[in-house]
Amino acid sequence: MKKRDFVIPLLIAITLIFYISGYRFTALSAAKSNSFLPKNAELMDQYETGSSVIFLFNIAEEERYQTVLSEKSGVLFRSTVSTVIPYSTDKIQTVGGMSITTRNDEATLLSVISYDEEVAYIEAGVEPYVERKEINKGERISFLFPFSKQIDFLYPAAFNKDGKKLYYYGYPKDTNVLKSEDFKWHKIEE
Repeated sequence: MKKRDFVIPLLIAITLIFYISGYRFTALSAAKSNSFLPKNAELMDQYETGSSVIFLFNIAEEERYQTVLSEKSGVLFRSTVSTVIPYSTDKIQTVGGMSITTRNDEATLLSVISYDEEVAYIEAGVEPYVERKEINKGERISFLFPFSKQIDFLYPAAFNKDGKKLYYYGYPKDTNVLKSEDFKWHKIEE
């Protein structure tokens, strides 16, 4: 038996095993093969974090956003992690968020849309990595930090043009009952 007759089927079998296991040649194809991401997902943005890539998708039919991580593994990419945020009717909405710690990377992503005309900018982060980004009504902005931190520990807040704090992100203040649907942007009442 020739060596080639043995090697070619072995390479095909190995390739098939890697493909079934979710390994792909590009970060985007790995993200699209994530078992939790539907085929009709629309790519909104992507963020590079060293050797990994975070993708933000919109799934309009299911009224949700999904953030998907593709990690580099050798020369291939694999995606096994994602987060989901449902649509809301709130004036400020988080549409993407993920905190990652991999063998090679650490990152935190927060992506926000504002529908409040009063909101002029949003701040998020922890010292010395506090960022301020201007935002207009209907616009989406994103924060990408080089460390892994729970998103509410970035202390995101929305301000008007005069610097008055209008919203904070997290759970409602003065409550012991924590429900997942309450983890959102809250208007600060005077």
